[in-house]
Formats: sequence, C-alpha cells, structure tokens
Amino acid sequence: MAKPMKQCNHAGCRQLVPYDVRYCDKHQHKANAETYHKRMYGEYEGRYQQFYKSSQWRKLSRRFLENNPICVQCYQDGVIRKADVVDHIVELRDDWSRRLDESNLQPLCYRHHNQKTKQAREIRQKEGSTRNSVRP
Repeated sequence: MAKPMKQCNHAGCRQLVPYDVRYCDKHQHKANAETYHKRMYGEYEGRYQQFYKSSQWRKLSRRFLENNPICVQCYQDGVIRKADVVDHIVELRDDWSRRLDESNLQPLCYRHHNQKTKQAREIRQKEGSTRNSVRP
C-alpha cells in the first residue's frame, strides 16, 4: 500500500512528498543548510557547537578517551563496555568555565550519554517553565 502524500513544507512549493518527509528533493538541501546555520551560528546553540569543533576540545577528548577507554556507568553496573563519548559532568550550559577541566569529564557509551543528556534537558525545561510561570 502506498504512503499518503502531502505538499512540500517549503513555502509556495506544490510538489507532493510522502507524509513522513518534510521537503521535496529540490528544497531538502536548502532546509539542511538553514538548520546547520542556525545551529552553528545561532545566539543560543552556536557557542557550544563552535566549542565542540575546536582543536582544543578535539585534542583533549581524544587524549581523554585514550586514557579512559571504559564507560564509567557500565563499569558501575558490572559491565565492561567501550566508551564512545567524553561527557561533561557539569554541562557547558551550567558552567562554561569548566569546559576544558579534566576533572569535569567522564567517559560514557552512547546509551548512557543519551540518557544523561535527556535527563539534563528535562530538568532544564522544568526549571525554565517554573521561572516563566507567574505567581501571585
């Protein structure tokens, strides 16, 4: 059975695309470029994305993973698994000054890094919503 179709999300484009696709082939590249530009140079995310692309961070994280190749969370659970990511214990958004501090780093596998990031994002959203709510 064929998927239902809808119009491309680009303003004025009438090209039909499958319902689970946002843009037609003609406009997909433009959408990707806009997203990349917002992420890299936007006032909120840009600072962090630029840092993660810096040579200082790349050298530090590579050296850190060479010296600490095991995921600390898996190891606490009694499993030895290769660490894939160098994680900031105190996130950059919370303390920018500790971005290159090795005592603020921990090796994690993708699973544990994604769990930690999700929890931190949820906490930050809850704090943001309580700050924005008006109290009498």
